Amino acid sequence: MLPPLARANEVPYAPLRRAVLAAGLLDRRYGYYVFVSLRCVALYFAALVLAVLLPASFWSVLLAGVALGFAGSQTALLGHDAAHSAVFRRSGANRLLGMVCWSLGIGVSYWWWREKHDRHHGHTNDIDRDPDLVGGGIIVFRGEDAVNRTGLKRLIVRHQAFLLPALFLIAGLVMRWESTLYAIRKLRDQRRLVDLALITGHLASWLALAAIAGPHVLVIFLVAQLAGGFYFALIVSPNHKGMPVWEGDAPLGFLARQVLSSRNVAPGLLTDFLFGGLNYQVEHHLFPTMPRINFRRARTIVRAYCRAHGLPYDETGLVQSYIRLFGAMHRIGRGELAPEWQLA
Repeated sequence: MLPPLARANEVPYAPLRRAVLAAGLLDRRYGYYVFVSLRCVALYFAALVLAVLLPASFWSVLLAGVALGFAGSQTALLGHDAAHSAVFRRSGANRLLGMVCWSLGIGVSYWWWREKHDRHHGHTNDIDRDPDLVGGGIIVFRGEDAVNRTGLKRLIVRHQAFLLPALFLIAGLVMRWESTLYAIRKLRDQRRLVDLALITGHLASWLALAAIAGPHVLVIFLVAQLAGGFYFALIVSPNHKGMPVWEGDAPLGFLARQVLSSRNVAPGLLTDFLFGGLNYQVEHHLFPTMPRINFRRARTIVRAYCRAHGLPYDETGLVQSYIRLFGAMHRIGRGELAPEWQLA
């Protein structure tokens, strides 16, 4: 049985932070991020070579589109780290890298992503404030919300677990649309001009490539959006879905909120690469400015600290994480309680 919420709130954050600082895990890792940046460039270059040089066919278009979607998501993960100031000490350098990765690299507004993601970190699993729990009004994250749906909406929610793959597939297109509208409507002055210029430059580069290599490149572009969005959704979905959710006035301190709401996917060389470090979700939420290469070492400290203080530390294997994700969403859709444990 897990500890009561009051007991979880009694566990102090400061000693854990001091231990992490003493280990040097919040220090910048420039050499590592040079490697990550070059790897992203190499992935993009290889995917573009496939798009341009392979003769147009169903399989070549599919292969090039998936490769480009994968490269784009890896680039977005680098931009994610920059948005958290995990790459450079100077905020301006992080901002520039983030805009190159997001607005120019994948055509999704950096400022839209940063504003949305900052709210997620500030209100993790808050049913009213966490933008990652909005679900576009299509899916729900509490059993009671599913029960309150009627008619077609109730039917959709009841089968929401089976709809998730389709929602994952269009995630990239939705991000493009929402972020472009955000840049037009919400940004002001130079920030809007630069962001829209980069997004336009991204689209213009695709049109130029299509003019050079042939119209099949536009099909590759569409496949890349679908594949990249699907991959990115697979990365971020297991991290919090199916974990406890709460109202905005829940008496939660920072440490309790982040640990109780986050799930790790067990580390490994391939897992760490595919997830861009986001499989260490507990550590990332506790120390969002930490370079991802340090998460593995931080995990040892954080896990021991949580166990010493009776805090749950949720970590599972890759396959099991998706079983739990889809199982939780299925139970929620049927009006049942999502988590396997309750805050009491």
